Amino acid sequence: MNSLLTGRQPFDENYSVIEETDDFVVIFKKSGIAVQVTDKQTDDLERILEEKYKGRVYVLNRIDQPVAGLVIFGKNKAFTQEFSEMIQKREVKKTYLALVAGEPNPQPTILKHYIKKLHNRAMTADEKIDDSYKECELKYTLIKSFDNYHLLKVDLITGRFHQIRAQLATVGLPIKGDLKYGSKRPNLDRSIGLLSYQLEFVHPVTRKVYKFTSALPQNDVLWGLVDVETDLGSGVNQ
Repeated sequence: MNSLLTGRQPFDENYSVIEETDDFVVIFKKSGIAVQVTDKQTDDLERILEEKYKGRVYVLNRIDQPVAGLVIFGKNKAFTQEFSEMIQKREVKKTYLALVAGEPNPQPTILKHYIKKLHNRAMTADEKIDDSYKECELKYTLIKSFDNYHLLKVDLITGRFHQIRAQLATVGLPIKGDLKYGSKRPNLDRSIGLLSYQLEFVHPVTRKVYKFTSALPQNDVLWGLVDVETDLGSGVNQ
């Protein structure tokens, strides 16, 4: 099993390589840089890695530009296809940490909605309105509370556009700094309080178990109040 020990590591660049094999590369992405864009004048991780490896890479999990954390890229078509099928079968476990306002349920809570992408944001509904609305589901667990915000562990069950941001906002838990989904004020660096924290899967060919854990960002004082061993040792999958 592979794992990056959680801590407060310095990331001076927009990204840091966590693990690299012949089949994939796992990246820690800082908030502010996009994983993939269509604007040829804008740098993104996909283009940066293709220049680094002198060849094609394939985005296997997307996180939004203002979100930090783990991203995995395939380095060949065979692994990319196998991994994509694993995601569809919900065999890849993705865990996030979120700093939210509002009043979360103190008990582990499953949220189920229907979600629709509309331009650059998502809309949610309690019932399926038409075929453009797709079912989405997540589970959140309250880890720690601060004066005005709370730290949640979010286990992503489906993977839809802006799903975590939209679902939490729908139940009155907007993510810190996320103006698009109801936060009252922005973060100074335009990030939002959402971290792609853990990624776990079994290699489709070798059957080796991989588990990666991100360091916490350094761009918000609230992340600095999280004790990795005490707060996350029992609240996040080990």
